[in-house]
Amino acid sequence: MNIIPKSSDDKSSISSSDNSPNIVSNLQSKGQMAFADCEIQPITDLFLQYARRDKLQDQGGCYLTIDGVKELLSSIGERRNDETVAEFFQAADLNNDGKLHLHEFLQAADQVLSKSPARIVLVVGGPGSGKGILCDRMAQECNAVHLSSGEMLREEIKKGTPLGMEVKDIIERGELVSSALMTALIRRRMRDYPGRRVLLDGFPRSLENARDFADLIGKPELALHLNCDDTILMERILMRAKEQSENGGRSDDNIETALRRLRNYHKAQKPTMDWLREQHIPIVNLDVSGTPESVWNQLLSIGRLMRPVALKASNESP
Repeated sequence: MNIIPKSSDDKSSISSSDNSPNIVSNLQSKGQMAFADCEIQPITDLFLQYARRDKLQDQGGCYLTIDGVKELLSSIGERRNDETVAEFFQAADLNNDGKLHLHEFLQAADQVLSKSPARIVLVVGGPGSGKGILCDRMAQECNAVHLSSGEMLREEIKKGTPLGMEVKDIIERGELVSSALMTALIRRRMRDYPGRRVLLDGFPRSLENARDFADLIGKPELALHLNCDDTILMERILMRAKEQSENGGRSDDNIETALRRLRNYHKAQKPTMDWLREQHIPIVNLDVSGTPESVWNQLLSIGRLMRPVALKASNESP
């Protein structure tokens, strides 16, 4: 493993007033595999803040010990266990002096955090196709993890991480969260479930989503494609609106917005599915026009997904 030696180009050894574009550009080239672009500068500031707080500086610049690195990771939403933090030092601190300088930290993050953290199943379908219902049951009975893009955005904003603050600003401006930023958020959440099967609910929504996902995270294990006639989808959306009307309902559960969502879905669906096929990613087509139970029965034929259910059933048999 090649580790870049400490030098005066390390931003941790320069003053906060130094605005050399070459130094900043060189630093920001590290960490981009592990973090979104908008996170690099806040992470850099936090690193220097913690190092100066604890008066940790040598000829190579500001540095953190293993406890400081764990604190920094926690503050940016990366709640790593002791084993993962130790892996940081094994990856970058080759001289075993217990010090990690800024460029070493970012390089270690690229090596450790950017690894494929989980087995991914994409769950793709139009509005009202029952993605959430299906994912919830699979999470319960197959020991899978259900991640919804919308819920992830709300949670990240609530936590106030650098990524969450960026997302909040975008939403407040009335703009759409970029594909790259959304993928970075998904990648962060997936790191919490190493070796687990993760169900991505409603992602990718576009060809750009799919490409960014493959570039930043890797190819998914397979994709579940929920097929249903638009008439049935509309009926479900409007029925859901009626049932929830007393509690305010969902803001997108009306005819106009439902039609727009369906049009947008179909516009992006074909190129996205074509690209998945070109990448030789298995696609399982499910007819979701019936009841949730009928959809579940279709899934029972997929051995690698439903093996935990079959094992549970056999253990419970007399």
